[in-house]
Parts: sequence; structure tokens; C-alpha cells
Amino acid sequence: MDTAAPAGPDDPAMRGALLPTGARAGGVTRWIKPIVTVALYALIFYWTDVTAIARRLAGARVEYVAGGVLLYMSGQALSAYKWRVLLAPVGLVVRYSRILAFYYIGMFFNLFLPTIVGGDAVKAVLLTQETGAPARSTMSVFMERNVGLLALLAIATIAALVAPPVRIVGLSLAVLCGLLSVGFICVNVALGYRAAYEAVDRLIARTPLRHLRARAASLYEAFARYRAAPAALVYATLLSFIFQFVVVGVVFLNARALDLHFPLSALAVFVPLISLGGMIPVTVNGLGVREALYILFFGRLGAPTELSVSLALLFLGVTFFSSLPGGLVYALQRSPSLRVSGGRSSRDEAAMRRS
Repeated sequence: MDTAAPAGPDDPAMRGALLPTGARAGGVTRWIKPIVTVALYALIFYWTDVTAIARRLAGARVEYVAGGVLLYMSGQALSAYKWRVLLAPVGLVVRYSRILAFYYIGMFFNLFLPTIVGGDAVKAVLLTQETGAPARSTMSVFMERNVGLLALLAIATIAALVAPPVRIVGLSLAVLCGLLSVGFICVNVALGYRAAYEAVDRLIARTPLRHLRARAASLYEAFARYRAAPAALVYATLLSFIFQFVVVGVVFLNARALDLHFPLSALAVFVPLISLGGMIPVTVNGLGVREALYILFFGRLGAPTELSVSLALLFLGVTFFSSLPGGLVYALQRSPSLRVSGGRSSRDEAAMRRS
């Protein structure tokens, strides 16, 4: 078995693996997202009453904010357990305490990495260090995110049927959620079934996106393994539904902290769609995009811009404080007694794929 000194997310050898392609390119490209982020915030605060926002946040009821932090942290602990459930189909066994540590470290690095899914890369690296199985580690992280998206879209689509009649870019909430769900289903069908995958692969091979074929092949392999473990997928999906309700609950508590009252059905649509929008890789960690979406969605319910921004910033604060423990965990993780150990070698990983 190969052994090597474990690397951390800030080690040179790992830095390239953690950052998106655009961030590794260097030069002007790496400044695009920070510039867009600053520009969005500049526009948002230019068109809002900053004094009113500060006054509203200063008057937030602490008990509701604290409840939101505790609820969000509990939800992340649940998500870590869901991730552990998804390790079994790919033959990985890691104790829950380690998975929880990796999950919180991922949350912490989400605060600083260029995209909202940057923490996923950190989790994949840490799990690889623990198991020595890079392909399966990445598969589990991808599937954890995938079942989360399934629950997110399902909740939004169902809630849209009873939510207040709101239109976004000319579409009703139900139609918008339906279109997003259809796109999600198509991607999963393409990755989950050989005939569909091979047809899409042939199409991609004739386009400028052909360099993505190797990545798509890895994802297809992941789906093949999870199709053989339907019980784990169902269980993980149920846990994802619970987590998405937790996030809606956090925003509900934030709204109460600011003495705002919105229909719960509207929150059940807006919050998932805002979370989805925050994944669009145009700003650093979705900053600015989420605030703009809060203005767009809650403005449709008559909320003034400064109230929408206050709610967005309060949620940002909750996620920030909920993620800080990950920094402490990472610092302890780096200590000699808690460094991750070497696991299976890459040769063992290749042998598993051939089996």
C-alpha cells in the first residue's frame, strides 16, 4: 500500500484541485468573479438605504437569530450523516465523526473559495486523504449534492402550486420550477442510463465541450454504482428533504427576527430557488447574486428593497457563524495527532473500478 504525507487544502499540491478551472488559469480571469461581486454589491447598496438596513439589522431579535444558527448547524450535521450514507454504495467506510469534521471544514472553506460548491472540492480532497480512493470520494460528494438538488427542486415545485401568484421573467413560479426540474431530470437520465449517456456523449464529442467527456464518464460510473443501491439513495433523498425544510426554517426565523411576515409557501419556493441561483458561478461564493435574488423574489410580495437586503444579509451572517467551527476543526485537523492518515492507494482504486 502506498503511503504519503497527507496534504491540506492549502498545500501547493492540492490547491489546483480545489479551485475551479477559471481560478487556476491566473491572469485577468481570476479577477472576474471578485469584480462582478463588488459591482453587484455596489449596485445593491447604491439603490438601497444603507442606514435603514443597518438599523433593521441592529434591531434584529437575537433569540431568533441564535435559533437560526443552531438550526442551520443541526442541518449541516444531518447532511454530513447523509454523506456517510452515500459512502456505502461505493465501498467506503468512515466513521461519522470524521465525516462531520470534513463537512464543517468544507463549510468553512465555502466562505473563501470562488464558488458555493468550492467546499465540495475540499470535502473530496479530505475524504481522499482518509481513504486513498479519489474517484469514489468524488462520486460520493457529487451524489450528496445531486440528491440535495432533487429535494430542493421537488420542494420548490410542490410549494409553487400553493404559493402566492408571483411571476419571474414572465413565468409563473410553477412553470419556472417545472422547467428547472425537467432540466435536472434530463441531466440525470443522461448520466444514469447507458443508451441516453452514449447518445449525449456522441453529441458532446462534436462540440467545443468535448473536453468534458472524461468528467461525464466519471459521473456515469458513479450513477452505475448508486443504481445498484436504491435503498441508500432513497434514505439519502429523505434526509435531503429534511435539510431543505431546515433551510426554509432558518429563513423563516430570520424573517421573524426582522419582524417580517411572509407566507410559508412563498418561502418554500423562494429559498430553494435562491439557493440554486447562488450556485451560478459568476461571483465569489454566490455573493451579490443571492442578495439580488432576495430583492427580486421578495419584492414581488411587496417587500421594500432594504428589507429584502436585510433578510439576505442576515442569512449570510447565519451561514457565516455556522461555518466558523469548521475553521477550528481544520486547525485541529492540521495538528500532528489529528492529521488524516493515508488510505488505499490509487492502484487499489483502479482495481476497484475494474472489478
